[in-house]
Formats: sequence, C-alpha cells, structure tokens
Amino acid sequence: MNVKNKSISTDARRRAAALLETLSVEEKLRQLGCTTLSGCEEPLEEKDLAGGIGAVALLDVRLKPKALACWLREIQEYIMAHSDHRIPALFHCEALGGPVVPDTCLFPNSIGLGATFAPQTVYSMADTIRRQMRAMGIRHALSPVLDVAKDLRWGRVNETYGGDPTLSAMMSCAYVDGLQGDDLRTGVAATAKHFLGYSQTTGGLNLTRTLADSRELREVFAKPFEAAIRKSGIRTVMNSYSEWEGRPLCASRRILTDLLRTELGFEGVVVSDYRSIQRLLPDILATADSIEDAALQCLMAGLDMEFPDRLGYSDTLAVMFCDGRADATWLDRAVLRVLTLKFELGLFDDPFPEWEEYSVSLADTGEAERAATRQTLTLTKNEGLLPLRDKNARIAVIGPCAGSLRLLFGGYTYPSMLEMFQVVGDSSEMAGVVQTGAPRPRRKYDLAATDRAVREACPQAKTVFEALCARFPHCSWTQGCDYLDPASQDIPAACAAARSADAVVLCLGGKNGWGRHCNTGEGNDSASLDLPGAQEALARAVIAENANTVVVHTDGRPLTSEWIYDHSAAVLEAYMPGAWGGEAIAAAIAGEFSPAGRLPVALPRSAGHGPVFHAEHNGSTGNSFAAGALNRDGYMFSANTPLRPFGYGLSYTSFSYEGFRLSIAPDGRGDARVTVRNTGAMDGDEVVQLYGRDVVASIVRPVQELIGICRVSLLAGEARTVRFSFNLNQLAFPDEHGVWQLEAGEFTFFVGGHSADVRAEASYTLAQGRRLDPAGRSFFAEASVLAEE
Repeated sequence: MNVKNKSISTDARRRAAALLETLSVEEKLRQLGCTTLSGCEEPLEEKDLAGGIGAVALLDVRLKPKALACWLREIQEYIMAHSDHRIPALFHCEALGGPVVPDTCLFPNSIGLGATFAPQTVYSMADTIRRQMRAMGIRHALSPVLDVAKDLRWGRVNETYGGDPTLSAMMSCAYVDGLQGDDLRTGVAATAKHFLGYSQTTGGLNLTRTLADSRELREVFAKPFEAAIRKSGIRTVMNSYSEWEGRPLCASRRILTDLLRTELGFEGVVVSDYRSIQRLLPDILATADSIEDAALQCLMAGLDMEFPDRLGYSDTLAVMFCDGRADATWLDRAVLRVLTLKFELGLFDDPFPEWEEYSVSLADTGEAERAATRQTLTLTKNEGLLPLRDKNARIAVIGPCAGSLRLLFGGYTYPSMLEMFQVVGDSSEMAGVVQTGAPRPRRKYDLAATDRAVREACPQAKTVFEALCARFPHCSWTQGCDYLDPASQDIPAACAAARSADAVVLCLGGKNGWGRHCNTGEGNDSASLDLPGAQEALARAVIAENANTVVVHTDGRPLTSEWIYDHSAAVLEAYMPGAWGGEAIAAAIAGEFSPAGRLPVALPRSAGHGPVFHAEHNGSTGNSFAAGALNRDGYMFSANTPLRPFGYGLSYTSFSYEGFRLSIAPDGRGDARVTVRNTGAMDGDEVVQLYGRDVVASIVRPVQELIGICRVSLLAGEARTVRFSFNLNQLAFPDEHGVWQLEAGEFTFFVGGHSADVRAEASYTLAQGRRLDPAGRSFFAEASVLAEE
C-alpha cells in the first residue's frame, strides 16, 4: 500500500487554472452540476447535458460491463461535443464492495470487511474495483463510508467498518490506497463520507441532528477522515445530511472549510450527498427561503458539487454572479477544484473507457471474493458443538435466512439495486432519488421474485441450506417464520424438525436495503435491536427442543439477543456476506476452516443500553461503577457491560502469546513485538490486537484505545512474531484550549485477541510532554509478521 501521489499535482492545478480563465459563468456553473442517467433508454437530448456537465450519476445500471463501456463512451462524446471547451464529465457510482454494475466483483458489505481485521483484504478488493471501473469509464466512486457506528439503531451500520475510529481509519486508508492507486491518472477518485458525525444522531435516526460534542466530533468522528486525507490523499469528501450546532452540515463553513480544509488539510472536492441543498428549504431545516439562497449558503461554506441533479447550482445563479449579488470568487474556487480533479484523473488526456487495458480485471474474481467472505465470519459463542464433523448427522436447517439469497446481500450492492429498481419498481425510499418519467407501478413485495432475480444475476450464489446440503446429505429445511412479518409463521413445524435432528442450524437475521420490506438499511432505523418478526420466538422454541443449536446471524448489524447468547450452543455472526455467504457459512460449520473474524462493534444487550462502544471514557464504562456508585451494575436489573466486547471472536484452535516486548524512543517512535503460537490441532488465523492507554491526563481519556491490528495465519504448532511500529503521539489529544498535547506521564500497553483479553502488558513513562502539530501525528500502527525466532 505504497501510494506515491498523495498531494495534488501542481501541473493539474496549473492546467485547471488556465482553463478556468476561459470559461463563461454559465460553463462554470455546469461544472458544479450533475445529471442522473438510469438505464440507457432515455434519449441524451432529453437530459441536462447541453453545455456540458460536471458529473454523471449512474443509477439502475442494467448493461453488462462491455456494453456499459460502449454506452459511456457515447455519452462522454456527446457531453464533450456539447461543451464549448470539450470538458469531459466525471462518471460516478457506488462501490462499497464492488461497482453497482452487473457482472462485476461483489465482496461482502463493509461491516463484514471491518470484521476481517485485515486491511490488506480491503486494499486488494479496492484495487480490483479500481481496474474494473477504469475499464468501464467510471472514474469516481461514492465510497468508502468512514462514519463510526456507535449506535446500532442507525440503519446504515452495514456500510461502515464498525464502531472504532482507529479500525475505521485503517480500513478506509486501505480502501483509498487500493482505489486511487499509486498515480491518480490510473486510479479512481474515492469519496470519504459522510462528513461529519452522520452516524451519531438523535434517536439513531437517519438525517437528524448530530449529538456529538466538538471534542468527540474532532477526536472520534474526524479521525478516519483525517487519516484518509493525510495518509492516503483522498480526493473527494461527501457531506452529512445532518445538522450540528444549528447549522446544516452542507452549509457549515465551520465544518466544510475551517475543520475539513484548514485543520485537516483537505485539498480536493466536496460533493453533496444527494439533494442535500434542498434540505435547507422551509419544509425541512428551514435555514433558507429559496433554493438560490440555499445554494449560495452551501457554495460559500465549501460545498463544491451538487449531486445528483442541478437544482441549486443551476443556471439561475448565473445572473446573481454576473450582477454582483453573489461573490464570483466562491464559484471560481469550486470550479478550480473540480477541474483540477479531472486533470489529475487524466480525463482531459483520455476521457473514455479503457476496456482494452483493464477488461481482464473483469474475469472471474470468485476466489478473492470467497476468501474475503470467509475472513468476515465471526464465531461469538461455541460450547464445543462446532465444527460439525459427522457428515452423516441429521441436520435440521431452520429459519427464514437459510433459504433466501437476497437476505445475504446488503444495500448498495447490485442485487439490492436490482430489487429496488427492477423487482419492486420503487426508488422513492432511497434518499435524494426522485423518479423521472412515467411512474413505475408499486408492487406488493415478493421475496421469492427477488431471489429469482438475484439467482439469475449471481449464478455462483448458494443459499445457506443449499451449501449445507452439499456437505451434509441428511439436511432438511423448515422456514419456521417469515423474516419480517410476525403473523407468517409455523413454529410447531420447526420444533418438530428440531426434535428429530442431531443438530440444528438456525438461520436468523434481517433484510438490509431500502423500503418497508427491509428492517435495516438507509432510512430503516430501529427503536429496537431485537430480531424482526417472530424470529426471537422461533429461536426460543427451537432451542428448547434441541440444545445442539447453532445460530447463524445475517443482517446489517450483529445479533444482540441476550437470551440467545445465554441458551444457544454456538453463534456464528456473518453480517451481510454476499454471493459467497452461503458457501462460507456452510464451510465454517463443517470445519473446513477456522473462523477468525472479530466484532467491529461492541454489542449492547438491548437498544436501551446503547450507544455502547469501544474506547469509552474513564468514568463512563460498566467497570467504572464499581468504585462506589449507588448501582454498580449501571442500570437497574441489567449490567452496563457489552454483551460481547469490541474485537471479540473465537476460533477452532488456540493461541498462546509469548515474549511481549515494548520499546519507545525519545521521539515517540514505538516498537512492540509478541510471539504468537498456534497451540491447537487445527490451522487458523489469530487477530493480534495492540491497545494503549494514557493513565492520567488533564482531559478525561478513553479507558483504552486501539493502536494496531495484525491478522496472522498459523499452521498447527507454528509460531510467528508480530511487530507493531507506531508512535506514542497516537495517544495525543487537544487540551481544553484546543492545542494538541502529548502529556508527560505513564502509558500502558497490552496485546491480546480482543479488547478485554489482556495476554501481556507493559508500561512506558514519558518524562517530558510536548505540543504537537496534529498534521504530523500517527493514526494507527503498521503491523508486520516476522519469521519464527
């Protein structure tokens, strides 16, 4: 992940400035705009392309890659031909786990990728996405999501890398490095979203007010963004829909300019989340009395481009710039940034798809997707039932998630888009998207119809039941209940199947995506973290009939049922695994590999316990109440501790930690090493985690902070030494005056397999504190695996 071209090219900026001087006000405004293309049936003459356009949003793409490349070439030629200065457009699409285009790579959702604790996997995935998008002519991805997911009620948890800012920073940098490449002229621009504090809102509700204070906003929520800016040179940032301290974030100069640019050092393009500018109008946030007023507020604050269509940054502003009612320097500033990005991407030199050069990347990527999916699986309970070695065992596969393909996929994947646009035929549930043309008929939702469409689009995919049948010939499937509708159930049939089986694989979970037929996803926030529908009742009935029950959970957020954790024999968390999910789950159950994923979030016991997250402050954790509080448990009748801590995950083998050594130089450079040995009888991965703590500080600090991670594969009996290279300034913080300090005093460090697993620890005393320039601080440790000593 050695990215050389981090800073903006001076040549690109120079060429952009020269071109800017030749543009009319109308041409400049069009460079800040976007138009949406859905499918390829609409005549280009009917789209907002005359005079050129800054960007093109690709939604509901039905063409396969080669045909799409041909179509995008045609569109680009049309746009350039209708631009006085032949300025090419920047095409974008979503790409969390692959371009949202048929027959392209399709990796698990981000929450599962976060669970791999393997940044190299994310880097390799993003590099594949880069090559595939370049082949089709798409140079801009609206990914990754850098939001830190502390509140699991929020429906978009699945799009994040989890609830820890350091983990999110590591994974985000890996994604950006892979997508943008060593040189942006052969890369794809990544988008850090959503800036800022979008995941910490009132009630966990989408679009509502951000509740974080300024310290938490800066130290926690800004950390992944700052890492992506300073370490990886990310080129675009997308605003949050929310408001903070009374200002819509898309119109907050304090956030988009003072914080993002002046303090964090961002030099690229800020793009709007879809239709953000409209939210300022009286019917929503009511901070602007007209769309022109809203647009000027956003432009002045530092919002450069409006997506997905020109509503605020429209031609009506041209007169206001020309007659002096609006400051034209705001316009020029934004256009310069947009043109610079286009020059950096090489669009002016070669604006067309690069099919001949990159089409080989569209060959089968199944093995990489399969391996990544296996890395996501997290074993969070096992009382010895797993793995199931007896191939002749009678296995009762029960639950709604065992027989559906769609329930394995998260939002912002091709199957979920296919469902929304083609099967259900309604995009009104997606924020910022408005249907154009003839209205599509809204159908009653039919999961079977979606599954048929997904099977056609992803012929490699198998349901969990199908994959188990390939390994255990004596399998049966009983649905037991619907995934969402509590009235649709046949729990007695499920109980009968459980009684007659040697073991039960109980597949529970939800549906992630858009619409009321989903329980998680964008706009699908929850007041409860319970299983949807009648699934909790199904679980209690089935486990009462057969104690040998493995619970497999798939959804946009992890399972938080305290009862199931107390009474089941095993729990396997699979998140939103995608096309290879069924195969990976079955292989893990059969013991073909040892699961080694780790929880990227701490698990609350209920919605009422949340937000529950790693790196809570001293005095705010469950353990803190033991020091003389009136109620040492925290809540009445319930513990305040997580159901499972951050970084938790079990294995089919065992590991020992030996010889932990810590050294820190006077300049803060640290070196931590530990030898990890596979002491079990099975090959497996261990995820070594290094944590640190500032013991006493002038500002209340977290009980502990993640310093670094390293996923290491070990044969049975093998030992390897893991090395973490870090800087003590990773534990620095702003003092009460906002000055970054690394204070003198004691620091402690420990290594283990999760955040509550202290295998070995050491301390270091800093004799002399010092002020820091935050631009030079470290964000996470670099890890390496050395040969056995």
